[in-house]
Amino acid sequence: MSLSTLSARFQGRQTQFHIELLYGALFILGFGYLVFRVDARVAAFEGGLVVGYLLRIWEKMSIYERLVEEAVSREAETQVEAEVQEQVGERVGAEVEERVDAEVEERVDEEVGEQVDERVEEQVDQRVEERVGEEVEEKVDERMEERIEEVVENRVEEAEE
Repeated sequence: MSLSTLSARFQGRQTQFHIELLYGALFILGFGYLVFRVDARVAAFEGGLVVGYLLRIWEKMSIYERLVEEAVSREAETQVEAEVQEQVGERVGAEVEERVDAEVEERVDEEVGEQVDERVEEQVDQRVEERVGEEVEEKVDERMEERIEEVVENRVEEAEE
């Protein structure tokens, strides 16, 4: 609270005190005058003071009711906000966990599946190429040797005959 606000509040309360003091003094003086001398004008003035004082009390009560209503409203809003925050926090947390778990599983399955497929294909292709190349070379070498042996044997037989 700033000093000017505090000063204004204090000044307002001081003013209220002076008004209350003035009402009390005028009422006592008027009542004292009526005790010694009955005068209709003073009685009417006293009646006006009483009515004015009652109106002032009514004004204070309406202000007090408004302040109480605002305070209760603020407190209710605070409680509702806290309760909503708690409920929303719990629900959002649970929902986020569910969605994140499901989405992570889906993405992991997709990405891991794709990567595994790609890597397996690459490795299989490499191994197949290596083995096929080696086996083809071996088979070609064996066949060439067999063919050369056959040709040599055929020529040897032809030469012997």
